[in-house]
Amino acid sequence: MKRAALTGPLLGPLIGLSLLTGCAGSLPDLDLAKQAKAGGDLSAAEANFRPLAELGYVEAQIGLADVLIRSASAQQQAQGEALYRQALGQSPLAAPRLGKWLASKTPNSPEERAEATRLLRQAMADGDNSALLPWVRVQLQDPQQLKDPALEAQLTQWQNQGIGEAQLGKIQLYRARGDYNQHLEEIQATCERWLAQVSECYVELASIYQIQGNQDKQQALLERLQSDYQRALLPPERIQAVAKVLADSSLGQPAPKSAESLYLSITEVYPDAWHSLGELLVRNPELGDEQALRAYLQQGVDAGSTRAGLLLGQLLIKGRELPADPQAAERYLLQAAVDQPKAHLTLGKLYASGQLGEIDPQKSLEHLLLAARRGDVTADLALAQLFADGRGVKINRVYAYSFALLAQQHGLAYGQVLVERLASQLQPAEKTQAQVLLARELEARGAQPFSLSHAAVSRQKSL
Repeated sequence: MKRAALTGPLLGPLIGLSLLTGCAGSLPDLDLAKQAKAGGDLSAAEANFRPLAELGYVEAQIGLADVLIRSASAQQQAQGEALYRQALGQSPLAAPRLGKWLASKTPNSPEERAEATRLLRQAMADGDNSALLPWVRVQLQDPQQLKDPALEAQLTQWQNQGIGEAQLGKIQLYRARGDYNQHLEEIQATCERWLAQVSECYVELASIYQIQGNQDKQQALLERLQSDYQRALLPPERIQAVAKVLADSSLGQPAPKSAESLYLSITEVYPDAWHSLGELLVRNPELGDEQALRAYLQQGVDAGSTRAGLLLGQLLIKGRELPADPQAAERYLLQAAVDQPKAHLTLGKLYASGQLGEIDPQKSLEHLLLAARRGDVTADLALAQLFADGRGVKINRVYAYSFALLAQQHGLAYGQVLVERLASQLQPAEKTQAQVLLARELEARGAQPFSLSHAAVSRQKSL
């Protein structure tokens, strides 16, 4: 097996063999890690990949990177990207995996899109057709490509060469152009033909049959879906995606009971399915009472789903579907905040609301900053309002204006409203100061990770 020494602070120093017994009381197992990753058990996958990756096993580094980039944590995603880059030239898997990751990053820079295009085209030239769809996603991020007939012509050429992924690429193009419904017959015919080779077609066909109200074909499709999953031909994510279609009322008559059944079939290996079940019950209360809702989400928390913990915390604050319990909500949100930026946002608002008995502006500021710096664009708006309205902190319109500018840059409509409102209250020198603070904050956001205490100190230096 090919090995390479890890360098830098990414994964820390190499650990001794005596410490390898930390994986459920036994030595880490590469095959077990692969099986856990394929089954959606990312915690078990990471627990087995990480010790081997730290010892320099390239295959384990790439497996660990595959797990880390699926996290909601920007810090873990950055670690995963670094591992891919470290493995370049040592494994043929590294370049296409890096290209796919760069294609999916939100947001990604023009330089990252150019690098993704290069890596993915090389992967396709090497015969890796799985790089085609990520390549298409990169092209569709350029508005000019939507108008260029060359993209559709290229996809048609690949489709005629027998590359099934090319049809899915055309479907992505239709969605981006807004003419998906005009191609339903074409999409249906092609996906029915390519279903055995292109499992993403399950989602497309489920959507089309639901739009058509064709229950017979939908039922046959679901039976085939479950059979393929039982034979380990499909990942749990494909089941999850089809279940979301069945629950979607915008696609015709939904089938929430069938969606519930699909979610339940993957909970053992896909903990986030419990979160989806919770969302399903919130939208379809006829499926279960508040005890059932809480039970689903608690099982998700127990299985390690931070998304389930986030939703449970949010519901316990709102007090509609579940009785209000701000103290319990805080506990769940703090657990979820490990890799859910939205949990930091919710905590920031909770500490500013006084629902816990008193307003805690310091904690509110810390969590809102962490949410913003980990990619939650609405946190900038909350920070602007915090300083503009003086919610437990001294009103500071310069700070408020700098965060409002960030919210405006994210395209939030109320960010523009705040910018205009605050601009009329500031002197030219204060606006200049806000621009300086804005630049410092943008720079700080490239300096992940932040602890809560570090966030507060850093912000005091920036502002």
